[in-house]
Amino acid sequence: MISKQIKFSQTASICFLPFFVMSHVAAEEKIIQQEEISFEKCLEVITISGNKLSIAPIIEDFSDQKRVALFTLTDGTLTISCDKVKGNITVSTNTN
Repeated sequence: MISKQIKFSQTASICFLPFFVMSHVAAEEKIIQQEEISFEKCLEVITISGNKLSIAPIIEDFSDQKRVALFTLTDGTLTISCDKVKGNITVSTNTN
């Protein structure tokens, strides 16, 4: 009887493992858009996005060359990264 319970719990664990792995994979960051843009214009995009979303972003200043804005949404996070050296903007999402 105990052997059957152990066997069942092992089988159940193996069956549910893919669901846990898939949910973790699905929660990874997804790049929505990436393009060349001036640093100043990128900073304007952050400001405009904050106004349109009516959410104040959390700003991370890594240097005067790179800035990242994190918008916390109900279903995840919207990230806008500005890189002056590369001259680009990256917009990505991370769902809960």
